Amino acid sequence: MLSVSVIIPHAGGIKILRECLTSLQLSDGVDLETIIVNNGPIDDVDKNTLSILENVHTLRYECNLGFAAACNRGVETAIGKYIFLLNNDALVDENTIRILSDRLESDNTIAACQPKILSLVKEGYFDYSSAAGGEMDIYGFPFARGRVFDTLEEDLGQYEDEREIFWGAGAALMVRRDIYLESGGLDEKFFAHMEEIDMQWRIRLMGFKIMVIPKALAWHHGALTILSGSFMKAYLNQRNSLAMLFRNFSFPVLLRNFLIRGVLDVALLVFSIIKIDFVRLRAVMVSWFWFWGSLPYLIKTRRKAQKLRKIPDSQLLTHLYPLSIAWQYFVKKRRTWKELQAQTD
Repeated sequence: MLSVSVIIPHAGGIKILRECLTSLQLSDGVDLETIIVNNGPIDDVDKNTLSILENVHTLRYECNLGFAAACNRGVETAIGKYIFLLNNDALVDENTIRILSDRLESDNTIAACQPKILSLVKEGYFDYSSAAGGEMDIYGFPFARGRVFDTLEEDLGQYEDEREIFWGAGAALMVRRDIYLESGGLDEKFFAHMEEIDMQWRIRLMGFKIMVIPKALAWHHGALTILSGSFMKAYLNQRNSLAMLFRNFSFPVLLRNFLIRGVLDVALLVFSIIKIDFVRLRAVMVSWFWFWGSLPYLIKTRRKAQKLRKIPDSQLLTHLYPLSIAWQYFVKKRRTWKELQAQTD
């Protein structure tokens, strides 16, 4: 059987963690190792919880390392050929881990894959994370088949095709351990949000594919660690997006797209003022201050990312949405993947 190490960052919520482990208990056809990274003293994982599964290990830290660092610490100690990143508020079908690991085993050009991720909050609908496959526009705004900004689609079987995607959510993501480490892993300065997209972008630069395998299923609660609508969530998404764009594009493409991204952010500031959304307004402003203040670090990490490059951006751009997703969504009122795709056909 294939060896898989499940990495679960845990920063509170023993009940949801128990539910997560109970779903893992049913996993069939794989040699499973589970590593729980306990981020801080809140809701320390007790023996009863650990007894749900065999071959469970815990790594305990006195403070919240963030999702990125917690995953990295887990991967460093893992022994499995494949890594399955899993949120503590997510559940998996009994066949999911086997299906994903078998798919990676069947094709060496695939470095990572995700299941179809459905919502535990809104039954029958896609989850907010990467739903039926994460996508991104050329200006760094992520979305997914089944979820565009805050619009969630009902799962009616419209996205059952196995296909190449740009990114899969860290809520439930299978990655080759050797490629994870070679790419540099998750950027720990990101703390949370978009770090998995950033890593998968680098993996793409290395010439590998990312896939969604809808036959594999996961369910996700979402927004239990950093609340939706909070300043911290908006800020982390905004600043990490800027960092990700800066380090991963080739210089010619970066010049054009980063300039337009700046214009879009100015428009977002104006929109936030009109809507009296001071949380978003502050998040955008503070993220740009962070970007300019962190430029030495970003230049250093950009050099590392570009050294991994084995494909040109002309090839990479075919996997990015070529229009502004913000313009399409907020101005043109196109709210689904199929509506967005119709604009590029």
